[in-house]
Amino acid sequence: MFILRRIDSTGVEVNTMLDVYYTLILKDDHRDVFDEATKLWEKETIDRVYGIVCVEDEDLIMPLYLGSFYYIMTDEGKTFANISKKKKKKTTKPFGVKG
Repeated sequence: MFILRRIDSTGVEVNTMLDVYYTLILKDDHRDVFDEATKLWEKETIDRVYGIVCVEDEDLIMPLYLGSFYYIMTDEGKTFANISKKKKKKTTKPFGVKG
């Protein structure tokens, strides 16, 4: 059994029982699948979401909002996966390289 733990920008924690399996779809990695799953959503909602978690044969779709932290937990309370939006690393050029 898996649990989705969300900690929002105010520090409120919400735990939702998922099931024995879930599907994680990140907008940047699988845009076509994300677009199909969210085609009936408002644009304002889609703009605030970086991915979705689907459970129950994809009948239940849970949005992953920017600014919140998300963890997949085991039923024993251990972290199985951190699915929070990763910040992009700044790329710097090596010393002496121009352009």
